[in-house]
Amino acid sequence: MAQAKAGRREVGRLEWIVGAIGALIVVATLGVLIHEALTYHEGAPALVVRVLDVTPTDGGFVVRFRTENKGPSTAAEVVVSATLKDGDRVAEHAETTLDYIARKSSREAGVILRRDPASGTLELAATSYRKP
Repeated sequence: MAQAKAGRREVGRLEWIVGAIGALIVVATLGVLIHEALTYHEGAPALVVRVLDVTPTDGGFVVRFRTENKGPSTAAEVVVSATLKDGDRVAEHAETTLDYIARKSSREAGVILRRDPASGTLELAATSYRKP
């Protein structure tokens, strides 16, 4: 009987702590997934574009912007259009495509204009997307 007791190893305090932390992580992950499954509702992406800054370069003016998806659905191939207007006349137009914007997230990108955006009215807008 002394040999059987000597062959068993007691679980140390550190092993219990690591096991408890692992179990908490699993339970928390399951809780988040269940919450998302129960509260998710289908809807269109809500894409909002905001200018971050304009930087003059040798190639023109780089207009950096952030596109935020505030909606409940993911958007792929998001086309962001930049239009520089001089009064009612379109002075310049550029666009770029963002590969993917997950729901409730954002992406940063930029367009390059030849004219200074301060010389007119710059309008940025997401003009199309594809459902992934």
